[in-house]
Amino acid sequence: MEANKENVTCNHVMLLPDKNKAKFRNLFKEFCDTKEKITKIELLSHSIQEEGHESKFIHRGMIFVSIFIQIVLKHLSKPLKIFQHLLEDSLNYGVPQRDSEKYYTLLGFLDPRLDLDKTLKRGDSKYYPSLAMMASKLAYENKAVINATVTNRWKMEFVDFYNFYNEFQHKCTTKAFLCREKSPDGDVIVVAFRGTSMFVAEDWSTDFDFSWVKIDGMGKGHMGFMMALGLNKFFKNDDDYLGDFFGSWPKKIDHNPQQPLAYYTIREKLKQMIANRGALAILFPAILALHGEEELLNRLEAVYTFGQPRVGDAEFGHFVKDNLRMYDIKYYRIVYGYDIVPRVPLDNTMMTFKHFGRCIHFNSLYYGKIIEEEEEQDGNIIIWLIKGLTLTLINFVVARVSAVYELVRGFSIGFTRGQDYREGWILTCLRITGFFSSSFINHFPQDYVNSTRLASKDLFKHCPELPH
Repeated sequence: MEANKENVTCNHVMLLPDKNKAKFRNLFKEFCDTKEKITKIELLSHSIQEEGHESKFIHRGMIFVSIFIQIVLKHLSKPLKIFQHLLEDSLNYGVPQRDSEKYYTLLGFLDPRLDLDKTLKRGDSKYYPSLAMMASKLAYENKAVINATVTNRWKMEFVDFYNFYNEFQHKCTTKAFLCREKSPDGDVIVVAFRGTSMFVAEDWSTDFDFSWVKIDGMGKGHMGFMMALGLNKFFKNDDDYLGDFFGSWPKKIDHNPQQPLAYYTIREKLKQMIANRGALAILFPAILALHGEEELLNRLEAVYTFGQPRVGDAEFGHFVKDNLRMYDIKYYRIVYGYDIVPRVPLDNTMMTFKHFGRCIHFNSLYYGKIIEEEEEQDGNIIIWLIKGLTLTLINFVVARVSAVYELVRGFSIGFTRGQDYREGWILTCLRITGFFSSSFINHFPQDYVNSTRLASKDLFKHCPELPH
């Protein structure tokens, strides 16, 4: 399944090439445009290429909502950052520096657990899912906290913490860390990427963005996530050009130490580390497969994602599944409750984004079951809309009932499951708001950690099969 080693593509849809110049008045002007057939539309003064020939009203409505949310989030970016600093500084009162090992994020206060579950040992079917979730949660903290936790509490080797550069946004947007668990049976290297940060508007904007880039041999991938992972930028003239661009995934690049790219930096680091035997638990096998990195793929043991958004189309899903099967890589996509992030971007016929593979879904009782792969959506947009509205209404009612139960459960779980599961006052306050925003509350790490620890032992014994 080795694809072209150096894929270059200009087949893409990019809704907001420059969000800093996006304005509401241009959005409303475009939405009111009555042209029936287009091959190129102007949104916010920039070009967007569409695959179809007919511009449907509902399609434009979806684009409108996506861009509207992104512009709102753009204006909320600075206020959210200020609020985050004020709130976290208050919670960390007495800790003068934000890079201290005693300075925690809000997520760290919502779920203060740093130790691994002492009842789970290596060889237990739940050990690595639990470790992967704890690593995912820990990735939101600063380098000092991560180092101290991995070294002193987990008794593992802290390798490094990274703040990766995004060539399209001209700033560092992706954070990750590596650690290694040493064992006579073979070392295990864990790579944990930070996901959607609560107060980072750019992260939420990416989740609600419909932009995609098509790579030959792989299919369509989500533009924002590709950029965050290290998609290379080539504009026609210079860096100020904001029209159609060429993005690429060359197998080799010249590294700039001041502007490290996530994929290339971690790939080279892993190559250095597996000089001795080792298994890998990493989150970016698709580009490794694109480049034919067989040495790393053969060592890659498993991929764990928690609350993962849709990252590509059906072709992309088939490409990843074929390579996971070829290299015998286990894939666990874990979702709790009504978490909103796995539900975006939309998966209708127009937007093309789809999850691939089966999902392990946990309800508010922490009962997990395997959900079948998403089916292809009906091509009739009216039928899709009716089904979507009906399902949304049902989920709205059930989610509110679940939110009430989660609030009540929060008061009792410390007694029924032990003090390690006790919920603090901050999380309790957020549980109260869950009646209005349960989809956001369900993305918090507390329930994901509980799910991996309290799951049935049989649930993770066998990795869900990847349908053809």
